[in-house]
Amino acid sequence: MNFIKPKIIISKCLEHDACRFDGQLINNKYIKKLKSFIDFTTVCPEVEIGMGIPRKPIRIIHDDDKIMLRQSETNIDFSTDMNNFSKDYLSKIKQIDGFILKSASPSCGISSTKVFQRKHPAPIGKGPGLFAAEIIKIFPNHPKEEEKRLNNALLREHFFTAIFTIADFRSVKSFDSLYKYHAKHKYLFMSYNQTLMRKMGKIAANDYSLSIEEVKNLYYESLLKIFIKKSRYKANINTQMHVMGYFKKDLTPKEKKLFLEKLESYRNKKTPISGINNMLYSWIVRFENEYLMNQSFFNPFPEELIEEDVSRFL
Repeated sequence: MNFIKPKIIISKCLEHDACRFDGQLINNKYIKKLKSFIDFTTVCPEVEIGMGIPRKPIRIIHDDDKIMLRQSETNIDFSTDMNNFSKDYLSKIKQIDGFILKSASPSCGISSTKVFQRKHPAPIGKGPGLFAAEIIKIFPNHPKEEEKRLNNALLREHFFTAIFTIADFRSVKSFDSLYKYHAKHKYLFMSYNQTLMRKMGKIAANDYSLSIEEVKNLYYESLLKIFIKKSRYKANINTQMHVMGYFKKDLTPKEKKLFLEKLESYRNKKTPISGINNMLYSWIVRFENEYLMNQSFFNPFPEELIEEDVSRFL
């Protein structure tokens, strides 16, 4: 299967350049593998606003109603420079499929950045860095992940599924290609959110005779929202039962019994989702069901990115 390369903005210090505050490059095996499949745009907000490499550490400081980006050793406040850069940089982005940002960074952390008060040495909580906060504001529903969270198989595969499916939407140029896109991803969408899946189907049907651009914009809004939360095992089971229904007249009683036993094992988190999907896909090939063979539910991103891991349960 051919995949359109997702367009991803990434913190430059992650597998691209030694620009971290301590002059280090951050290695991550998943990001390294992604380089062959992603169109990365790198950015280091701290370097962009004139901070050197290496540089003195900076902190997020909450002081009354103000949020500051302060360098404690020099007492310099970089908040205005960072906020201005973030707004200007992100306002120029016309097409993006997601973000991978440096965890705990005062500029790039999505939710793991330590927050301090000026007169208290200990952190009072965690939140986004200033650059990430602007991303969240401008791109609230786009997939975003910190590099450390990619070490979790479930979070990683959800993120990969989201960015490759969203990137695939660039193939939609007409109503016909929109119908084909929706049909291709139907069971994947079902495994995430049936309500949104049906809404997207109605948008694609274009009952109100809107232009293709208007329909695409409405559809895209729902497409981003469907991946805000990762799929749940109950929704996956419902989807798998729908797929099995295509073959209920062709399967032997023993095959049906084995499938239901495996499904129960998956429900009890003793069998990975791949075990069920591999069984279903073997029937798809056996009975030559072209429609199901093309469903992204069974192959949502390049198989080279799959890591064998017994924790890959949903």
